[in-house]
Amino acid sequence: MISTMRTKFGPAIVGTIIGSIALVFIFSGVFSPKATRGIHEGSVAGEVNGDKISLSEFNRELNRRTEFFRNMSGGKFSDAQMKAFRIKEGVFSELVNRKLMEQAAEKAGLEASDDEVKKKITEIPAFQKEGKFDSLTYKNVLQANNYQPSQFEKMMRDDLSVQRWNQYFHDRVKVSEDEIKDEFMKTRNKRNIKYVLLTSEAGRKGVQVSPDEIQKFLADPAKVNLAKARFDQNKDTTYKGKTFEQVKTDAARELIAGDKTEEVKKANQQLAQKVLPLLTAEKSSDAKVNAVLKPFGAAVKETKPITQETPYLPGIGEARELMTDAFAEKSPIDPKQGGKAKLYTSAGWALVAVVSEAQRPELAALEKDRKELVAGLINKKERTLMEAELKKLNGKAKIVRNEAIVGDAEQDDGGGNPGGGGALNGT
Repeated sequence: MISTMRTKFGPAIVGTIIGSIALVFIFSGVFSPKATRGIHEGSVAGEVNGDKISLSEFNRELNRRTEFFRNMSGGKFSDAQMKAFRIKEGVFSELVNRKLMEQAAEKAGLEASDDEVKKKITEIPAFQKEGKFDSLTYKNVLQANNYQPSQFEKMMRDDLSVQRWNQYFHDRVKVSEDEIKDEFMKTRNKRNIKYVLLTSEAGRKGVQVSPDEIQKFLADPAKVNLAKARFDQNKDTTYKGKTFEQVKTDAARELIAGDKTEEVKKANQQLAQKVLPLLTAEKSSDAKVNAVLKPFGAAVKETKPITQETPYLPGIGEARELMTDAFAEKSPIDPKQGGKAKLYTSAGWALVAVVSEAQRPELAALEKDRKELVAGLINKKERTLMEAELKKLNGKAKIVRNEAIVGDAEQDDGGGNPGGGGALNGT
């Protein structure tokens, strides 16, 4: 449908049509006030409290989502990828939430009036001729894209009603001066972390394995198969350009070392102790540290600027103690505050880290960013309120899904979440 519109009317008009609003027209001769609610559109993808999600509605959104992913992946997006990304389930969930918002708007008396819908529609430039709405242009566009006026009318009314519902949450949000200051400090207070991550892979290289252990390992056919599997896994990296016979001893040694969990941890601890006095915030320290790390396949790395709200560090994951230290008022790992590199450990790694750069904002600069900060806080609060309300509405809703159409969505246990509550037969 989208490609047809682009060919016939060009991208500018298409952007208007499928962008911010559903182009539904109410106009003399094609407008019948409130006469099209609950229109029958053939097969349905599901129901939300008795309101149908039509097949055409589902397919439109599915096509848009699929086209987005296809563009992101260079024009290729297979059925297998669609299932892997659970595209149909995501589309259905969004349509369920939209129906719930439409219903909530109507219940709260926020439904758009006939006059509002008519005014909005006649203002759309894509359907104007010489600055005025043109009925023939409107009809041609609808006909070319297989839309009925009744469908568009309903879509427009629903869209405006949802906008009103969203505005309701916007109007409830207040932002205090303390919240603005707090947000300023949290989002403008940044750190760069220089670190050395020692994984079990590095630790294995530091574990002693005797020739007798290797010989015994390779005498067992089952364990030889394990060594071959490791070779296959690393033949394009560690073992590139070599045959299994050339590296089977190395593969066996690494597998044996990997089973020595405590020794792996100990090896990483010992290596970390060598790194600790060498790693500093200065770039000049990197070469010395990397020389120590080279036999173990590790190297010095550095994060981009991060804030206190950064949930995971790239390549590291969650590191709460490190984040606490990095953003402490007097940081134990910031050399400019008298700190130095520190060792952190988890079940899977040892980590040596130091703050390489700190950006500490001055409140005097707050005014320059005030507008952006307020907008961000309002958006965050609106989203929190809406998500909580949608969760409550989902929990109370009777949601039915047509498995023959939705396809890759998994059946819910009937608790009221999208996809739960029953199934419709495809027609």
